[in-house]
Amino acid sequence: MPKRLAPPSPLSRKQLSRRAKEEKQRRWLLIGTAALFALVVLIVAWGLYDQYVLRPRQPVATVEGTVIRLDTYQKYVRYRRADYRNYLQRLESYRQSINASGGDQTILLQYIDQQIQQVKQQLMSVSTTVLEELIDDQIIRHECARRGITASADEVQRRLEEQFGYDRNPPTPEPTPITATVPITITPTPTTAPMTEEQFLEQSRAYFDRLQQEAGFTEQDFRYLIETDILREKLEAALKAEAPTTGEQVHARHILVKTREEAEQVLARLKAGESFEALAKEFSTDESNKENGGDLGWFGRGMMVKAFEEAAFALEPGQISDIVETSFGFHIIRVDERDPNRPLEGTALRVAQEKAVEDWFNARRTSPDVVRSWNSSMIPAESTASR
Repeated sequence: MPKRLAPPSPLSRKQLSRRAKEEKQRRWLLIGTAALFALVVLIVAWGLYDQYVLRPRQPVATVEGTVIRLDTYQKYVRYRRADYRNYLQRLESYRQSINASGGDQTILLQYIDQQIQQVKQQLMSVSTTVLEELIDDQIIRHECARRGITASADEVQRRLEEQFGYDRNPPTPEPTPITATVPITITPTPTTAPMTEEQFLEQSRAYFDRLQQEAGFTEQDFRYLIETDILREKLEAALKAEAPTTGEQVHARHILVKTREEAEQVLARLKAGESFEALAKEFSTDESNKENGGDLGWFGRGMMVKAFEEAAFALEPGQISDIVETSFGFHIIRVDERDPNRPLEGTALRVAQEKAVEDWFNARRTSPDVVRSWNSSMIPAESTASR
């Protein structure tokens, strides 16, 4: 028969103490590991929450309480970058085709080079210009809401169609009657068929698909831009209608010469009593008015370069200025009349209206209601495809 196993010996007090200590260490190790794992999960979760929830909501600016979010700003920056780069590619392609065509195209090439340089400069400053555009958009929308100015969905749709060259109601060409006593052979002039609705839908869909891929910019985003443009036009029209229709103006003449020495000679002869009109005919290089004795007509503030304007409005009727230097040359000015409240017409009225719009926007942009929170860390990184 097999031997019976002897019962285990009871553990000593020392062994029991050691085993209890080991069990306690294992429990703390498990607790520590679980806590560390939980902390790692929490850190990762917080990072994801910050990246995808909190940070996109971070304001780059606030306009009358309306927050312009970081994700909105970055989306518009990417859109503007893509738009400028596409335009730049078209310009450079056009320049290559002109070079390949031969002939003297110097003037046209210079113009295209200027356009290319301008687009490159716009690309460099796009991060700040987009910020100001978004601020302007909110300024416009708040003011339009106060004034009851709206842009309908149909207005937005029609403007969208225009941008793609689609006319839903193209004009019907009318036949031109021809009266002749001898037979005439007419060669029809080739015409471009108007875009159909199907072509418009196809082209617009392709454009928005590309825009979504390149910049994450949707058709709805694009329609929002169009709506804002329409609201801006209506608001500016309302502001122009409110602009003053009268203002301070002077009726002045000038003599323009190329050098200061010439101007000093002319001024000396004027002081000696010679006719301003006669000297203008003899010396002035301003061909637009020299035959009329240098007559510039009536003009208001903002219509002349700054130095010329300051000198003219500092004169009383009959007074002649000292020599005034501008980028055009050297002027001597005589004011014949001035009126503190003369009706504005033509160019003077347009300048006053544009100034009223500009002043209104500048006042809103610098008001306490506009808070800019932007910094350079908010600029989205360049996409790999655009590098």
